Amino acid sequence: MLRFKSIVLPLFFAFWGFQSLTGQTITSQNQRLWLGYITQSQMSESFSVWNDFHWVPDGFGVLRTGGSYHFYDKLNIITTAGYAYLWFYPPSSSGTGRPEHRPWGQTTALHRSNQFSFLHRLRYEARFRKNLIKEEFQNEFNFNFRLRYLFQARYFFPNQTQTGKWFAMASDEILFNAGKEISSGFRMDQNRISLGIGFQYKNFTVQAAYMNQLIEAPNDFTFTMNHNLQILMFHNFDFRKKEVPLVLE
Repeated sequence: MLRFKSIVLPLFFAFWGFQSLTGQTITSQNQRLWLGYITQSQMSESFSVWNDFHWVPDGFGVLRTGGSYHFYDKLNIITTAGYAYLWFYPPSSSGTGRPEHRPWGQTTALHRSNQFSFLHRLRYEARFRKNLIKEEFQNEFNFNFRLRYLFQARYFFPNQTQTGKWFAMASDEILFNAGKEISSGFRMDQNRISLGIGFQYKNFTVQAAYMNQLIEAPNDFTFTMNHNLQILMFHNFDFRKKEVPLVLE
């Protein structure tokens, strides 16, 4: 427990302090529920299929799929490429929602140290967002791309039972937009800080966390802050063919 406090909690509050000291102007704050279901289906030793679904009522929904290649080494590196479809719910003033097509790719690296696990994830997203500004362009899509880096630390409590493992989690993810549509060519999009607890049972994990989501406005240094209660479920499936032992009569 002392090691958890000396590593994970200072890291979390360092991110929080950075976010508080950069002098942002918060124009609005919202309380939201964020639900997610993520699966990984192992098809062979080196290949798996990724699927995930996220839903934020009155916010957005996203369905993402992809294929993953596993590099088995000390870091457990996985590279994934796929496609995502998003639907942003309309603001009450406009009455018009916004679809988005998003080819994406990511590489993750996982390593462990005693009762800790550390996850690094670098994700690329190509964003094709429907143009809703002018009626004559509503069949066209704007394009930009986004880069995301996530760092997550989990601490698994000692003296666990055979039923499963409890853990505490802290993470930070920073997102940057880039491309011709972005006036400066490259700017911060969001910062997401999370702190929560979870339970891992065999191939199923459930995690509940508070996420502080800071979103920068496109044209000025003002921000929206969302306070999310995030509930995520992770499910691993194994469809690899099991070797049938040879029985000699």
